[in-house]
Amino acid sequence: MARMLNFAKAGRALAANVRVRVDHPAPLMRGKSTSHSRGRGVTVGLYTKILDGVPELAGDQDLDDDAVVAEPVGISEIPIIDFGPFLNGGQSERQAIADKIAAALETVGFFYLIGHGVPPEVRSAVFDRSADFFHLPIEERRKLKTTDGWNRGWIQTDPGETLTADSRVFEQYRIQREFAPDDPDLLTGSVFCQLNRWPDQVPGFAEGCTDYFNAMVKLSSQLLHVFALGMGLPEDRFDTYFTKPVSQISLMYYPPLPDNAGNEIKNTIAHTDDGPITILAQGDIPGLEVKLRDGRWIAAPPIPGAYTINVGNMMMWWSNGRYRSTLHRVRNVSRVERFSVPFFSNADEDVMVAPLPELVARDGKANYSPMHVGELLSRFYKTFKYEPYADNAAA
Repeated sequence: MARMLNFAKAGRALAANVRVRVDHPAPLMRGKSTSHSRGRGVTVGLYTKILDGVPELAGDQDLDDDAVVAEPVGISEIPIIDFGPFLNGGQSERQAIADKIAAALETVGFFYLIGHGVPPEVRSAVFDRSADFFHLPIEERRKLKTTDGWNRGWIQTDPGETLTADSRVFEQYRIQREFAPDDPDLLTGSVFCQLNRWPDQVPGFAEGCTDYFNAMVKLSSQLLHVFALGMGLPEDRFDTYFTKPVSQISLMYYPPLPDNAGNEIKNTIAHTDDGPITILAQGDIPGLEVKLRDGRWIAAPPIPGAYTINVGNMMMWWSNGRYRSTLHRVRNVSRVERFSVPFFSNADEDVMVAPLPELVARDGKANYSPMHVGELLSRFYKTFKYEPYADNAAA
């Protein structure tokens, strides 16, 4: 039988000899002093066998890059940029911020954003509702599970009995644009035009997530403007591609990896994002790691109140390679659960993404082939296993 733990003092590490089981009622409590750490007893485990909390690990694995340990982050590696002058300043201040962001995207592909104007209570609410959901008994969470015909809601990965470098060790709750029940787009049959699932068991879930989604739509639109300025283009250059964007927020839950997990074991494998922009709200617990241009992996820990921003493949393609889509991964070795909420800003379903003509004219050639947004992103709804996209370099 699984042992019950009470985290009366938030931030306490889990004991190494905790026995766990696969069919637990609720995930681990978060291990740091926040409004999400409630200090109640829960049954732990989900991804480990009953071996004194230590799952069986596979041997003879091809470690390669997966086994490289991330270094501590330095401010010079991932810059912190104050968005306030762009939001509130004149044209020269706005261009200065655009230039700083462009420099970050041309090198590491990531930056921290402060002064972004997102109300802290909106951000806090989505984390509260996320914790409420993931702390439901697993039988309740399963009621919101995604299906082939309705791909909103809860996704549980299956890391298998034996953890390997290919294991995925997380849970996800998928939310996209909200539709009125009589919206004609719902009749199109598109995987991107569906109603969201809202858990009745979590009061305020729909409201909190919808408010946060709308705040991210606003921030992502502002970032599109600053990205365009950074390329030397009119700031509204991308607006026509985002009239009905197929954007998404994912409530992410990462249980801690077992103490004996090798460096090659991750919660998420190294990957790049497909969409143009990812706006990541990290919780209190670190775990994000980023691969730099020189091949080094560095830790990208949370900064209170800041967003961690990166561009994905589509923005790299639009920019003809100026902005870098960077490999990243999550490895939670904190011994406590980790939450995050990424917002994936995506263009309209029918948009063809190709290097912008203005940039091709400057560069003399297109470095990438055109890609259809709907065709590219729809594969995420055909399988719940992330499959990195192949190289899109133009022939």
